[in-house]
Formats: sequence, structure tokens, C-alpha cells
Amino acid sequence: MSTTDAVQERQIGTGVKAFTSANSATGTIRFLDSPEEVLDFIDGPDVETTVVISRGGTTTFMSPALMAGVAGLITLQGAPESHLGILSREFGIPCVMSTEFTEGVQTGRGETIPADGTTVRLDISGDQGLVHLVES
Repeated sequence: MSTTDAVQERQIGTGVKAFTSANSATGTIRFLDSPEEVLDFIDGPDVETTVVISRGGTTTFMSPALMAGVAGLITLQGAPESHLGILSREFGIPCVMSTEFTEGVQTGRGETIPADGTTVRLDISGDQGLVHLVES
């Protein structure tokens, strides 16, 4: 990257952080909506550079993705006391829960999420969990 290729970020989502940490997570988005999708994903090459999105905090089938070492986790519902909130703290994986996005694509259920392959950074250092779109 040359000195003229500056990376820019802008906030596109806000939610509840599962825990507070100065560590952020940057990675490409992957929406996982079924146990089969999770199993296919964890066998792939990009686990550690991916921020996964799950519909709910009680979605237990996402556990293998956390154990495989994803970069970060976003949920569309749920609270820090939910299954995925607890696991994200245990594994030290930045997690933003009950996230609302200001832009993105629509899921089959009408939720707005960043498209698969979009690069984001999760910030869990402040009062809220923030999702930033990373642009270069």
C-alpha cells in the first residue's frame, strides 16, 4: 500500500458489546444461518480473517465457528448473557450483539447486514459495540 492509499472507516452499525476490550477485530463478513453453513465454513481457509454474523445470541450451532478462532462475531439479536456472548468472552473474540446496521443488503427475513466479503472492524472499547466499514 502506498502512502496515498489511506484506509478510511465509517460507522455502519451499533449494538451491545459482549465485553469490553481495547482489542478490535477486523475481517471480512460472512453470514452463517444454518449448522451446515457453519460446518462448511470452519473447514475453509479464511476462519481467522472472518467476522461472522449470526441471527441470534442463543444460536448454539455457531459455537464451532468461535472455537475455530474467527476474528469477530456480530449478532442481530441477543445479549451479553446469551450463549454466544458468554463464549465470545471465554475465547476473547470481539462481539457486538443486537446490532442494527444503517446500510447493507437485505436478508431473506428483511434484516439489513453488510454483504458477505465486506471488510469491517468491530470496536468494543467504549460504551457500545460499534461496527465500522473499512474502505481503502
